[in-house]
This record gives sequence, structure tokens and C-alpha cells, in this order.
Amino acid sequence: MTRTKKSFDAVAMMRATRDKVSTDIEGMTLQQELAWLASQDLSDPFLRRLRDGAAQQGVAAASATRRSGSPGR
Repeated sequence: MTRTKKSFDAVAMMRATRDKVSTDIEGMTLQQELAWLASQDLSDPFLRRLRDGAAQQGVAAASATRRSGSPGR
């Protein structure tokens, strides 16, 4: 089996992106994370749908927390 030289390393890019996001949101509350995520400019429609879905889940979780009286994150 011959190996070809890669011009793009998707795994390395994903790890670098994950590390940057983790650094950016470190120490944030859920509400701060949602605000940060909403502030990101996303040109990819799939990523936009993911962001919007995460925001809806955050709103639902916050609403459930208020109803139950449990402390949030």
C-alpha cells in the first residue's frame, strides 16, 4: 500500500479549532457560552443550524432550571 502526502490534515485542524474554542469559552457560564456562540459569524448553513439548535436547547434548559428551582451551570 502506497501512502500519498496529505496537503490538508483534517484531524490537526479539528484539534486546533477545538483547543481555540475551549480557550475562548473557558470559565464561561452557559448563558455566556450561548451569547459567545450567537456572536460568531457562520457562513455555513449547517453550522448555523447547529448553533441555533444549541441556543434553543440552552433556552429550554434554563427554563426547566427556573421551574425546578435547581441552580444552573
